[in-house]
Formats: sequence, structure tokens, C-alpha cells
Amino acid sequence: MEASKALQTEAKDATGPGEAKRAAAAAKAANRLPEVRLVVLGWRWPGKSLTGNSILGREEFHLERAAEFCVKRETEVLGRQVTVVDTPGWFSAQDTPPSYKQELVRGASLCPPGPHVFLLVIPVGMFTEVDRARIEEHVSLFGEHVWKHTIVVFTWAEVLKTISIERYIRREGKELQSVLERCKRRYFVINNSIFGEHPQVGRLLERVEKVVAEEGGYYNPEEVEKKPLDENQNPAREGRELGARPKQNSVLSLPKTTEVETLSSE
Repeated sequence: MEASKALQTEAKDATGPGEAKRAAAAAKAANRLPEVRLVVLGWRWPGKSLTGNSILGREEFHLERAAEFCVKRETEVLGRQVTVVDTPGWFSAQDTPPSYKQELVRGASLCPPGPHVFLLVIPVGMFTEVDRARIEEHVSLFGEHVWKHTIVVFTWAEVLKTISIERYIRREGKELQSVLERCKRRYFVINNSIFGEHPQVGRLLERVEKVVAEEGGYYNPEEVEKKPLDENQNPAREGRELGARPKQNSVLSLPKTTEVETLSSE
């Protein structure tokens, strides 16, 4: 009797994990999208364009100074038709020209009927109240419901070495955590030093599909309330700010690969 019970327990243990795996695979298959539409957001020099290149598996977005316009690229990735729109990066401390804000908002309309997810790229480093305010200022241009379709993507996490991303988030305090709370703590860490077929891209696309399943569809640009952009910029400053240097407030030393990026603009 005891032996029979033991065999039954072993049989359950043997089939349990297999059934769980099959259920997980079925859930993934149910959420799988034939087409994925992404818009990449962030300030200048955080690895924004590099993230787009990592997703597409090749250099489609060039790291040029003072990029003023959205760029759309598409290709097939892991059996999905993937569209990525790279947007003009905003400045760390200076006012963003109204023309840049208009172009930023236009990015959502370049992948009709609308992007499934916005990828908000944040480089690992010191995250300040100014950074939080700049993110709120620019993401809010898309309307409040944009946060339901946003995933934070951390770049340059290699500098953390043995520190986990969770510990880093706790260490940076309420400013970074408040941004994550806005998008229901959805975040992803990507290593943009990997070229070609990227092992993390599949997991990122699955994360996007999970957001779509949870939130029910995509972001609709037509629902954005048209608000006048801030016109308090000084026109004489606008031209000078196009070549603004990246912020230097990070207490972490970035890897050598970022030295190239700081001479470029996204």
C-alpha cells in the first residue's frame, strides 16, 4: 500500500512539471503576435538607438548628432513582423524645442494603427528628480493612458557588475521608483554590447506580448488630447541646445563602449 502511494506520488511529480511547461507554452502561443509595433523613447545618449538596433538585429538607427526626426524601420524577428520607431531624444536639463516635441508625438502615428508598447530607455546611473521630471514632461505628451503601454528598458547595466537591478532600483529611491510605478513596474534589462542575433530580444518581445494581453490591445494615437506645446523657449537658445552635451551626473563609470555614444546623438 505504502509502495503504491509512493509510486503514485512519483508519477504526479514526474508529470507535474511537464504539464506546467506545456501550459506555459500554450499561454505564450496564445499571446504571440504576428506583428509587434514599438516606439523607443528617452533622452539623448542613453543607448536609445542602440536598443532599437539590438531588437532589429542590425544597425538600422545611426548614432548621428542632433537627430531631429523620427526614424521607422521594420524587419522579421523570431517569426514576428517587428516595427521599431526611434524618436528624437530630449535634453537632460535644457528645454526641449517645441518642434522636437511635435516630432516626438508624431512617432506614435508612424506605426498604424498604433504602437503596442513604448520602450522608455533609462541608462543605469544616478537618477535624479530632474530626470524624473523630464520623463514625466515628455511621456505625458502622449496622454495619461500611454503608461499602460510602457516598459522601462535599462541600458548599461553592465556597470553594476554584482549589484542586481532590483538593488539598484531600491538604491535610487523614490524618483526612479515613481516612474516604474506609473508603468506597473514593468521593466527589462538589455545589453546592447551584443551584436547580431540577440539572446534577450525574444524575452523582450514576450514581455511586450504580455503587456498587450494584460492591457487589451495597443496605444491609439487618436485618443491623445491635443494640447498646445510649451512655447516659452528662447529661440536664440534653440540652435545652441541641439548640440547639448550629455548629462554628467552618473556616479558609475560607464564601459568604454559608451565613449563612442557620448560623441553621438540619438
